[in-house]
Amino acid sequence: MKAEPFQVGDVLKDPKRFVVPIYQRTYAWTRARQLEKFFDSVEAKAVDRISAGGPSYPHYMGALLLSPRGKFTFGAIPVFDVVDGQQRLMTYQLFLAALRDLGRVKGFGVLADQLTTYLVNADTPIMKDRKIERYKLHSTSYDRPLFRDLIDLDTEVLRSKYQQHFFKNGNIRETAPLPLRAWWFFWEESLAFIDEGAPDDTYSRFLALSSAVLEEFRVIVITLDETDDAQVIFETLNSGGEPLAAMDLVRNDVFHRAIRQGEDPEMLMESRWGQFEDAFWKEDATQGRIRKPRIDFFLAHVLAAESGKEVLLSELYAHYKAFVTARSFKSVDEELEVLLRHTPTYRKLVVPAGEDALADLARELQVFDVTTAYPLVFVIADSDTDEATKANLYRLISSYIVRRALCGLTAKGYNLMFLRLAAIFRTEGVSVCTFSEALAQAEGDSVRFPTDEDFEVAITTRPQYTSLQAQRLNFILRQLELASRDRFDEGKWLPASLTIEHVLPEDWAEHWPLPSGASAPLDYGVQGSDPRWGEIDRRQILKHSLGNLTLLTLPNNSRLGKLPYTQADSRSGQSKRDALRASLLKLNLEISAHDSWDETRIQERAKRLASRAKLIWPHPSALLVE
Repeated sequence: MKAEPFQVGDVLKDPKRFVVPIYQRTYAWTRARQLEKFFDSVEAKAVDRISAGGPSYPHYMGALLLSPRGKFTFGAIPVFDVVDGQQRLMTYQLFLAALRDLGRVKGFGVLADQLTTYLVNADTPIMKDRKIERYKLHSTSYDRPLFRDLIDLDTEVLRSKYQQHFFKNGNIRETAPLPLRAWWFFWEESLAFIDEGAPDDTYSRFLALSSAVLEEFRVIVITLDETDDAQVIFETLNSGGEPLAAMDLVRNDVFHRAIRQGEDPEMLMESRWGQFEDAFWKEDATQGRIRKPRIDFFLAHVLAAESGKEVLLSELYAHYKAFVTARSFKSVDEELEVLLRHTPTYRKLVVPAGEDALADLARELQVFDVTTAYPLVFVIADSDTDEATKANLYRLISSYIVRRALCGLTAKGYNLMFLRLAAIFRTEGVSVCTFSEALAQAEGDSVRFPTDEDFEVAITTRPQYTSLQAQRLNFILRQLELASRDRFDEGKWLPASLTIEHVLPEDWAEHWPLPSGASAPLDYGVQGSDPRWGEIDRRQILKHSLGNLTLLTLPNNSRLGKLPYTQADSRSGQSKRDALRASLLKLNLEISAHDSWDETRIQERAKRLASRAKLIWPHPSALLVE
């Protein structure tokens, strides 16, 4: 038996056939369980190639157990039975097929033709049966007809042949066969990645994605000889043993090195590593699509903070080894001290406690699901700058996230942006000035810090109710409420049951005439030539803007939803204004001070909220003045 690591491209490039034995199961990988994680890893490698200009750590993706069919024969294509690893091997083929088809659509014919060589064997006279031998992978009989169509047919022909598996809008049905769903998933995700950059970058992004999977993904190819029992080895590899987690590998490595270096392992366990044996670190946590023990996420954030570079969870152990090698620690004790310095900050980010600036930021990061900011927070918290500066920097991280959310700007670039800031802080010092200068250089909608003018326009005109997740919009309204209070009010306490309420209701036609006094037509939601449409269109937008939104308890929200502003309800004898006036919230008391509520009032209130919001979530220039 021989085991060697190979690039995926090396496994697939030469003429050969991989035959899946009849007893193997059909293709079983799904989007949620395997494909999303796989593509995330490929995408991360592609981004790394684009940003760093070359490969980084190889990504190992399990083993491929092969059993040759007979001895090598000159003049014949080598054939291998796939004893184990057929799921990942077929996934590589489906991904390359989707990329090849996408390359053809995008006009990258030369690259598409190159990708084809990894899917099929070139026609040669040595083929005895071209219909069979041209395919690199001979899948199970159940998957084979569809799989060969995915290799042979172009996109449009394929969609036409399997049209029963697609909706009329082009999306694939959940009932579609798994190989077809995998191919379509890779097509959509690859297209989104390629089109995400500038038009001139399309080719380079396609090339980076293709190169990432072929050059940077590796499998351990285990080739059996005639004396090896393939089934026994297969059962051994799949015996159900619990695989070692990344931190298990790190721990083993740490203590092996400590013993070799003459350090006391018991002392290290008691004074250093023992803290990581607490149940807190072993609890499962979720980050995006990934679920792992909390300690794995912690280690990834620490390594990112210390290096200023992206750390893939799938390659955590390799990143840690590289980190230790680069730092050349004098001892394992010194190495572990670096990890332990960040534990208090991480605990506070995960379980916010208190009312200080870090706790406030932690709660916001959880609401907006921005754990990618953790490495930057680690660098700030670990610095020797004063606490007031740290608090201002936490406010600016908060401002960056909230302003971009209200302005409708993407969060996809946060990971690299926060890592860039962490690296700058490490080299130039942790200060508001450094932060401001770094953000001033961040241009383009994917990374820029919205100006005060951008922020005000978004608050006064953008339909936030239909743009932001309800949880995040609720959070923003709560912060605006708290900021409106003074020392005589209830402090920071707010009921958890508060829900978002439209003052001018979503369904307003019955009790809310237009500003001109006219009533809306019954079909006011459908644009037409009616002269009232201009007023209707403006109202439809402004009703969802921040100036028309407030917070109410759920019973009040349900009871008052469609009521007019001043006309009393026949059951309760209250109008919407009465209910707002009876509220304890400053937001509602401010609204109820007005004797009418219309578009003009909405925009006036939005401007007041914008002024308040600029103080809560300031621009860096405002803190530089301070």
